[in-house]
Amino acid sequence: MAGRVVTLIACLMAGLLLAACSPSEADQRKAFIAFLQTDVLPKPGARVPQPNAEKLKTFGDYSGHYAVITRFHERMNTSVANPMQESMAKGMPRSIEEVVTRKADIAAVRAGFVKMKEALDQAAVAADAERAALKQPEDLASVYAATYDKLVVQPVATFREIFPPTDEALGSILAMADLVEANRPAIKLSGSQIEINNAALRTKVQAALTAMSSKQRSMVEAQQKMRRLVFGN
Repeated sequence: MAGRVVTLIACLMAGLLLAACSPSEADQRKAFIAFLQTDVLPKPGARVPQPNAEKLKTFGDYSGHYAVITRFHERMNTSVANPMQESMAKGMPRSIEEVVTRKADIAAVRAGFVKMKEALDQAAVAADAERAALKQPEDLASVYAATYDKLVVQPVATFREIFPPTDEALGSILAMADLVEANRPAIKLSGSQIEINNAALRTKVQAALTAMSSKQRSMVEAQQKMRRLVFGN
């Protein structure tokens, strides 16, 4: 019996020592809040710092709260940011001749942007649902809300601003290609030069060129806003 009492006391002591060595929920919350206030919120742009395993351990279960944000960025980068960068790297047509010869490529890029928008919406919905399931004390909730706004809400809103002008710009390019193809015998192309003898057709083409230029400017402005948000400059 005495042996059992000694064993029981030893187990209780071991449990107390373990509890004493393990950080409390308050300590974990404090560490997580400090990380958000020091390493995330003051930094320029919408970059997501990646704490190492040792740092994450100090957050305890709150590391899962940060994972909501990192998972969103993984989804966004994979299905939106990277495909968008690849599409833009192909560049816009530099002449009316390229507008016609690259018509199929431009149509494919336009369709790709539709898929990117759908993917962004899905990533945002998933992140919002995950966030809604989190249980946070008031002191963390306010800091986390600011972090979530910076790293999720604002990027989503700014990316969404890109899609309409980009779709319109690509649509104006395709409209120009259709116009040229429909009147090909009356239009002479030579690199960046275009020759049209028919006055009425020349007016139509000039109007299409003006629209195309205007839409592309709006698209570039939206892309520049996105870059400023991401990189903070």
